[in-house]
Amino acid sequence: MQSTSKGSRHSTQEAGAHRTHPSGASQGSAKPDGRVNRSIATRKKIVDALTALVFEGHITPTAEQVAQRADVGLRTVFRHFDDMDALYREISIDVDVQIQPLLQARLNAPTWQERVLLSIDHRSDIYDRTAALHLAAQVHRHESPYLTQNLMDAARLQRDLLQRLLPPAVAQDARLLEALDLMLSFEAWIRLRREQGLPADQAREVMRLGVKALLATVPQAT
Repeated sequence: MQSTSKGSRHSTQEAGAHRTHPSGASQGSAKPDGRVNRSIATRKKIVDALTALVFEGHITPTAEQVAQRADVGLRTVFRHFDDMDALYREISIDVDVQIQPLLQARLNAPTWQERVLLSIDHRSDIYDRTAALHLAAQVHRHESPYLTQNLMDAARLQRDLLQRLLPPAVAQDARLLEALDLMLSFEAWIRLRREQGLPADQAREVMRLGVKALLATVPQAT
């Protein structure tokens, strides 16, 4: 039979709330135990495995391939990720983190035209680092609203970065803006590097040539 009064039970609970572990840390400030750390490490192994497979040319790796590369069971993959779309989301987040410092780099050049041309170096670096993952996202976008939105956001970001470099009068020229946006796009870079087989330095020169031709149409007074 429970004979503890409401007041004494409350006091006991308060004492228990401040009880410390053998290590000296209170329960409220306890560090994650070994199982949590192992879970985090396993999740990272799975994400790294998918990333490695994509960069090796496996644009649509299966869950079985990911499990084998991560050296975990298939059930373990789906214990950490509900489906492959959830796994691709994790990779997209990682890519966003990697490219942010490059996107925020300052372009030091005396004229806006030179800054646009200088931006090609920054863009090409980002494009080469993430091209495989971009292609994988394109392949899977039809079955993933998240990836579709992510790709649209990436295209919008590229356009926004371009518009910041342009004088208002140039940015308001719809045809010129569309042409520059296309010439500087991820898709143009992938075409030059993969389908046309150009090394990075030559691909940059081709992109510069196209951008210079477009900029030459802008009146000198702008």
